[in-house]
Amino acid sequence: MTLEASAPIGLPGGPYDPPHARLLALAAAKWAAQPVAVLAELGIADLLADGPRTVADLAAAADAQPSALRRCLRAAACVGVFAEQEDGRWGLTPMADCLRRDAATPIRNWVLMLTQGPMWDSFGKLAETVRTGRSAFEAAHGTPLFAYLDKDDAFRGVYESAMGELTGELAAELADTVDFGRYGTLVDLGGGDGALLGGLLARYPDCRGVLVERPRVIELARPRLAELGVADRVRLVPGDATAEVPAGGDAYLVKNVLHCFDDDTALAVLRRIRAAAGPDAALFVVEAVVPPGNGFHWAKLIDIEMLADNDGRERTEEEWRGLLAEAGFALERVCAATPPQSVLIARPLPR
Repeated sequence: MTLEASAPIGLPGGPYDPPHARLLALAAAKWAAQPVAVLAELGIADLLADGPRTVADLAAAADAQPSALRRCLRAAACVGVFAEQEDGRWGLTPMADCLRRDAATPIRNWVLMLTQGPMWDSFGKLAETVRTGRSAFEAAHGTPLFAYLDKDDAFRGVYESAMGELTGELAAELADTVDFGRYGTLVDLGGGDGALLGGLLARYPDCRGVLVERPRVIELARPRLAELGVADRVRLVPGDATAEVPAGGDAYLVKNVLHCFDDDTALAVLRRIRAAAGPDAALFVVEAVVPPGNGFHWAKLIDIEMLADNDGRERTEEEWRGLLAEAGFALERVCAATPPQSVLIARPLPR
């Protein structure tokens, strides 16, 4: 999933909107977000994959009330998601196309994850987080996010699918940025269903991989790795990167894991990696890096999701540099990747 750095926030307005109108547009973003989420849940984009259809036809297919469905379509259309044709039928726009389950750049599960259910509810408790430091998700649901995922099968499916959507296009780009052929064994910590590791191994047939994930997620990785044709080159290790890191890797991959943790927990994970890594190993951390200044950047907003959901945080380059150094790594360079991601490449410091 690509998030362009210049993406607008809030509802679109005219160039001469006064400040109070622009502020209201930000506060009222739910007026667009929730209709889009409902249309995503109903699978309207999939129903339009073969061409425009009437509201009555869509409502019958989606088991929806026609008038309410039309109003949600109209609201979504005014922000560029779906469009009404001159003959009254409704069709896809480029943004609406991304809500299809088989879209080239799918984002349906991200929309559902952020706008419905547990993660939407947690934002109602954000003020408590700011006052007390306690996770808004835990305040809203009585349990941390990852413990909640183990109990809610439906939401866990949406969450894991969203994480897969975020990973899909990154493997090819990372393989173009770094010559992984020089690393015999790649260890992916918290690598989900193996999309990133599998994509890299598909590009580098002489490499082998180790995937560390929670036992239930490991089972999701088996079919994905088989689909990529690399299952015979991957050792699956049920576990948790906060507790154990396999030794002997030539390169360690940590994608969108450390931003889920506070500095103390992230530092503990990095120290475990340093203890497991040999002197010539490399560490690749894939995260959004917060730039300086007041300009727009997705990392500054994703940081609020981390604040609300699991006591995590996005970090600046200097914060990453300091955290890595404390763990025994030297940050060598930061490479831009699929927005808003960056790849931080680090090497072990001499002991």
